[in-house]
Amino acid sequence: ETDLVLQADGESQAERDRQIEDLAVERSATVAWADRCLGREVGLRVAAVGLVRGELAMATSDWLLLHHDVTTDWVVSAGAVLSVTAGTGAPLTTRGEVQRRTTWRQAWAAFVRDRDALVVVLVDGSTVRGTPVRAGRDYAEIAGELVPYTAVAAIRCPR
Repeated sequence: ETDLVLQADGESQAERDRQIEDLAVERSATVAWADRCLGREVGLRVAAVGLVRGELAMATSDWLLLHHDVTTDWVVSAGAVLSVTAGTGAPLTTRGEVQRRTTWRQAWAAFVRDRDALVVVLVDGSTVRGTPVRAGRDYAEIAGELVPYTAVAAIRCPR
């Protein structure tokens, strides 16, 4: 009788373990990679740029902010990210809806306001250097060029 009770308990525990594993798999399927990495040290392989490392400080649907070091940030186009490596541990923060909805135009408006010199790496590997003077609906004006947001792979900027 004792053996049957222990066997039943073991089967019950195994079933609970399977259910917990299934729930964990379902949960991870609903989490975006940026949500999983927010607040952690990451390495992003970026088209036309290569490997960029830093703390993933902000992630919108259009772009990501990495604190590279004490003087430099990278703003990376989400569409230019080819692969991600992340440090271990849980994310340190979560993205809110406002952060998710922040657009390229809003990021460029901040660059224009701050008047910092930028290095913009385009998707073809070329660069545009200078201080942005205007943020349009779908472009930024920098160094006398109109740069469509869709042409930007990454931006190196002062922190």
